[in-house]
This record gives sequence, C-alpha cells and structure tokens, in this order.
Amino acid sequence: MNKDHRRLRRRKAAYPITVIDTMTREPLGTVVDLSESGLMIVAPAALCADALFQCELHFPSGSGVDGILNTGLHELWSRPEPGSGRVLIGFRIIDIGNDDKLRLRRWVAEPGSEYV
Repeated sequence: MNKDHRRLRRRKAAYPITVIDTMTREPLGTVVDLSESGLMIVAPAALCADALFQCELHFPSGSGVDGILNTGLHELWSRPEPGSGRVLIGFRIIDIGNDDKLRLRRWVAEPGSEYV
C-alpha cells in the first residue's frame, strides 16, 4: 500500500455505519474508522484474505452523509479484537464514484470530528 494513503486523516465513526456486501446483501461489519482511501471495520468473523468486495456503506440519517456510499474494497489485513470475540479488518478503497468520494471527503473533514 502506498504510504500516502495511510497518511490521510482517519475519522472515528461516532455512530453505526454498516458495511453491506452488495453481492450477498449480507452485512460484513460496522465501521470503526474511515478515510478517503480506506476503512477499518469490526466484524463477527474473518473474511477471505486479500479478497475484493463491492460494498455499500450505510450512514444513518443526520450523519452528514445521510444515505449510502457505494465502494469497491480490497481486504488488506485482519486480526482478533482483544476480549470481544470479533475481528478487526482493514480495507483499501479501490473504487468510489466522484460524487460519493466528495461526500466522503466532506464527512471526514467535518468540524468537531475525532481522528485516529
């Protein structure tokens, strides 16, 4: 992964943002933090290593995005979340439309946000 991607600010999710696999319509997990280039989720189980996913990020009403962002994701890593029985999974965003990218950029930069 390009080091510049990791340098982008990652905003903590202060409310549930559900990640849905568009092929199966099943939830993959919930966003922990999110940047313009990637995200970390917490999931009930590990996914296929190095897999590609077409996903929807479901933002709640009043979140500043209000609705769904469509993304292509590449699974980069996973590890157990200590003490929870769940798994933390890191993804790189490999595809996102221009309008959704702008909405995401605005959300990440929103005043008062917490960053990792």
